[in-house]
Amino acid sequence: MSKTAFIEDDPALCEAVVSGACARGRAQDGRSTRASLAEGSTTRLPGEPFTADGTRAVLSDVLAECPAAGIEVVSATREWVELRVPCDLAAVPPLQKLLTQLDADLPPEVREAISYAFREMLTNAVEYGGHLDPEKRVEVRFVRLRRAVICRIKDPGDGFDPVRLLHAAISNPSHDPIRHASVREVKGLRAGGYGILLTTELVDELVYNERHNELMFVKYLS
Repeated sequence: MSKTAFIEDDPALCEAVVSGACARGRAQDGRSTRASLAEGSTTRLPGEPFTADGTRAVLSDVLAECPAAGIEVVSATREWVELRVPCDLAAVPPLQKLLTQLDADLPPEVREAISYAFREMLTNAVEYGGHLDPEKRVEVRFVRLRRAVICRIKDPGDGFDPVRLLHAAISNPSHDPIRHASVREVKGLRAGGYGILLTTELVDELVYNERHNELMFVKYLS
């Protein structure tokens, strides 16, 4: 299984989130694509918005280097990037890189908040919703508006009951901010569980559908 670094594996950062130090608003293959992507790359000055062709070129470059097979491109415009991603953790870092490049004109703290939130939520969808089965797909939609960035992620799983999410830090009582760690140990889960809590600190809005197998987060730009 491919390995990737998780933000929740950084004890210092996790401690900062749990203690409330993170304030809200802070911060393979291109052959498998369904769409016909533009060949080559384009030159773009720092802070200059992507054109439609520029977005396709960047997406093409990222997918060409991605070790996860089977990423399908539904839309590749500056305002609307939509993908169907295999439930393979190897797909997460390249797509986070793509998002960072598309947001290159945003302030660093805003860009980093969106990037980290995206990585945490996509990782959860791939790992828990898709059970790391590369035959299953996660739907990813990234929409760029004038005053907001919206990210939608839908996994193929049955969802979860937030009341029973005791293995996640978001469910910890205020008097026991690391209770979930012992729950994860009993369940045999890897260390972590800070993804949802971290995301709520980094973005302005985070909402789930009724089944909790689909989410949208919003980061306002002004």
